[in-house]
Amino acid sequence: MNKSSIVIVTLFALIGGFGLSWYINNNKPIELESGLWFGDQARALPDFELIDHNRKPVTPSQLKGQWSLLFFGFTHCPDICPIGLQTLADMVKAIDDDDVSDVLQIYFVSVDPERDSPEILAEYVTYFNPAFHGATAPLERLTPLTRSLGIAHMIRNKTDASPDYDVDHSAAIVLINPQAEYAGLFGAPQNAQAMARDLTRIIERNPL
Repeated sequence: MNKSSIVIVTLFALIGGFGLSWYINNNKPIELESGLWFGDQARALPDFELIDHNRKPVTPSQLKGQWSLLFFGFTHCPDICPIGLQTLADMVKAIDDDDVSDVLQIYFVSVDPERDSPEILAEYVTYFNPAFHGATAPLERLTPLTRSLGIAHMIRNKTDASPDYDVDHSAAIVLINPQAEYAGLFGAPQNAQAMARDLTRIIERNPL
């Protein structure tokens, strides 16, 4: 074998090695610190329509083309919701890759539509981050979505005599991929820095 042939064979071997390494690195499971990534097991969302705090519709079509985090709660929540939203705000600040943060949107979805009007949601969610979205819908339209995501919620101690009542709800944060599929889950309690690292791993491995 002459010198030119040896060089060509060596180049092909190197290219093949890099290709194999790239394939292995991009097909091995994503190891997360704080969440679950469903990968090929992601499932499509049911048809739904919410109204955001700007009175614009939120449907599966609106979620396509970006990564979305959905956090379900209500504005009268004394602890879980403000803590969760502050964690999400801190998480956004902790993401140091603009290519990741630019394709990520955060939705706070109220399971208390009777009290949480778009105006109230607008004031509430933008306190934590001006880019956050508030959304809700009548319970008969909202429940098929929450049920499909495994998000439990229930109104308690409601009477006609008083507007004060409690709402029990799950504290998990749901990850939706750019195909509008249920793609992951971050259970409570969440850690902002760990979530930022996890989302960076997921989004960098799955670019738009």
